[in-house]
Parts: sequence; structure tokens; C-alpha cells
Amino acid sequence: MSSIIPDKVKGVSFTKRPGPVPYSYRIIYKVSQIALILFYCCGRKACSLQKVHIVATALSSKSEMDKLLLFLKGSEKSIILVRFDPAINRAIDFALAEGIILRQKNGLFKLTEKGKEYIVEVIKDKSLFIFEKNNLEQIGLKLTEDRINQLISTWSGSDV
Repeated sequence: MSSIIPDKVKGVSFTKRPGPVPYSYRIIYKVSQIALILFYCCGRKACSLQKVHIVATALSSKSEMDKLLLFLKGSEKSIILVRFDPAINRAIDFALAEGIILRQKNGLFKLTEKGKEYIVEVIKDKSLFIFEKNNLEQIGLKLTEDRINQLISTWSGSDV
């Protein structure tokens, strides 16, 4: 039986090298992003996991952010893509373990005192998270849990 691998290719070898992790997948970036979301978009209240994912998805690009802002203005033309990112879930677990956020009995997330101190330092530094801070200020408290439930209810009528 002959080999299906051509002779020219048999001498090719691969060396595994560590590759850089894009900043958007680094755990400290995601933890900071979650803390910023809780700070800007939840205020003193707590936040659902769905809200964290919706806002994090919007922060992934300017076009996604524009769609969310249109949705918040009441535009029916706005179609919001919500990506439930496993990196966000891992960052939440890390932030819980580090005591930056806490999960209340009702399942909602809130910044701890340690988390508030951390995020105040991040906000003070004008060179960090510029895109995120500007856009989170625009969202503010406009994305309520009622609006999220309204959005989720539209999914049942779609081919989601």
C-alpha cells in the first residue's frame, strides 16, 4: 500500500512555539472589562450574566456598539448579535475567586469593595480602556433588565 503523503512533504516538520495571546482574550483584560461594565452599566444595582455578555459583545467592535446604541434608542431596525463568550465566563470565575465581583443569591453580579477600588484606579488612568470607557458612558444605565428580557423574548420567535 502506498503512502498518501507526497515525498516532498515527508521531510516537513513543525516546531511548537508559544504564540502571543491577543489582548482581548487575556484574563486581566476580560476581568477589567467586566468590572467596567458593572461600574458603568449597573451602578449600585447588580447585573445579569446576559447583560454582561450583551455589553461585552457590543464592546468587541464599533459596528456592534452602534447596533446596541440604536437598540437602546428604540430603533426596530437594530439587530443585536449576542455572543456568549466562554472567555467572559472564565473571567467571571476568576473575578469571583479574586474577590473583585460577587454573585448574589439571585444570580446577579456586583462589584465588591475591592472591585470598586480596582476600577477607580483603572478609570483614573486616561490611557487605559479608552474605547470601552467612552462607549460604556453612552450605554450607562439605559440597558435595563427589562430591555434585555424584551430582546431575549424576540429570540424565541426567530430561528435562533
